[in-house]
Order: sequence, then C-alpha cells, then structure tokens
Amino acid sequence: MRVLIMTVCALCLIWPASAAAQKPADTCLDGRAAMNTGDSAIAVTLLEECLATSELEPEAEVQTYAALGAAYLAEEAFEDALSAYNMAFAIADTQHAAIASPTLWRNRGIARAELGQLDAALSDLQHAAIEMPDDVLTFLNMGFVYQRLERPADAVVSYDRIVRLEPDWMGAWLNRSSALLDAGMTGAAVADARQAVELEPENGSSLNMLCWTLIQDGRADTALPLCEEAVAMEPDTGAIVHSHATALEAVGRLDEALPLYQRAHRLAPDDPQITADFERTHHP
Repeated sequence: MRVLIMTVCALCLIWPASAAAQKPADTCLDGRAAMNTGDSAIAVTLLEECLATSELEPEAEVQTYAALGAAYLAEEAFEDALSAYNMAFAIADTQHAAIASPTLWRNRGIARAELGQLDAALSDLQHAAIEMPDDVLTFLNMGFVYQRLERPADAVVSYDRIVRLEPDWMGAWLNRSSALLDAGMTGAAVADARQAVELEPENGSSLNMLCWTLIQDGRADTALPLCEEAVAMEPDTGAIVHSHATALEAVGRLDEALPLYQRAHRLAPDDPQITADFERTHHP
C-alpha cells in the first residue's frame, strides 16, 4: 500500500440543523458555534458542559453526542470520539430517538478504523454507503479499511466509486492505483497513476505514485526521472525518498541508493516496507 489520501474533512463536523433548535443551554449553542468556526477544542469543552448540565430531549442528546464525536474526530482523539458516538447510538436505541443523519455511521466507522477495529468500522461504513451512495468520504475510508483487511479487489470497487464521483480529484486516481497495485493489476495501476499526474503534474505524490507503479511494472529506467522529480519537490517525504532509492537499485546504482534507503528510514521509521529495505541493504 503506497499512497492513501486520508483526511477527516469538514463533512465530519456537520451539526444537523434539527439539533440546534432543541438546545436550551448557552453552552450547547456555543458549542455548535465553535464547531461552525472550526474551533473543535473549544467545542469539546462546551459540548461536554452542555451534556453535563442540560436536560435534553433524547433526540437532542443524540445529536449533541454526535457533535461531540465530530469535535473529537477533528482533534484526532479517536477513543473519545468512539465513546461519544457509542453513547449517541445507545441513547437512540434505548430512548427510541431518531438518528437524524447517516454521517453518524460514517464518522463512527472512521473512529473505529483509526483504532484498528476494522471489521466494526467496515460494518458502519457499509451502512453509511447504503444511505449516502454519493458520499466520497465514506467510500474513501471504506477503501482504506478494505486495503488494511487485505481485500484489494473490494478496495478497488470503493475507490472506483470515488473516481466516478470526483474524476477531477487526483486523490481518487492515486487511491485506486494503490489498490490496483495491491490486487496485482500493475498495468491498470500505472494507467491510474498517469491520470493523477495529468491532473496535477507538479505534485510530488502523483509523480511518486507513477514512479512506484512503473518500478513494480519492471520499468525502473522510465521510473527514475519521475522519482527524481518527485524527490526534488518533496525531499523530506520518506515514501518518496524510498521510491527514488528503489529505482536506483533497480537500475544497478546501489551505491547511490544506500544513503537514500537510510534517509527514507530516518524520515519514516514506522513504515514496514521502508524498514525492511533499510535492514536488507544495511544489515544483510
């Protein structure tokens, strides 16, 4: 898995309009306002106070926990986000309150995926996909989960949906290229990477993906100039430096590749592929 464009975007922060009208306390309204302006840390504090001090109707309580979960997602506090979403669903189940928006399923799926709860994340995201068949963020995260579950063919289908929805977005092609490569469809992966480069020819990530897929397709000579361009644009990105090193080794220039493998490992020590190549070349 070489490239994935993952973001918890503003869609996660949507506060259903129905919830605001039911909030009697200022902290609830102020929490919503903080979310609307992107002040997620302040929103967390206000929404927690709202829940602790306000008597809310069940549906309003569900929506407040959902908003708190979104605030935690934005803060990358994924365990807290999951707890908030679980509370929202528990209240809905026990109090027969409505789930006003399927974004709750999607966002809980994102939190679960970030915590490594992949099967549960996939279940939530699949539910969201049924109700929001045109939601890019749902299919993006679903594809990511499928890749982590080593189900590349399913990931290709998810990313294909994004390509159809957003054909002018470079990330759609990069992600599908990554999944195609995982599925062993190297030629198709190269084609998608080329499309990404056509959309953003001066983007280091797109050039790197084309470089990497060409290497995997046995065309390191063709890949090397692209790798050099990518690393010139993003010299401090471990994956890009690693691709450059791999291309150099593949064309027989191992002496030049060795310091780049070392640099890539220093930049991205947690990447298993980068670590494996560093250890292979430096500790044989």
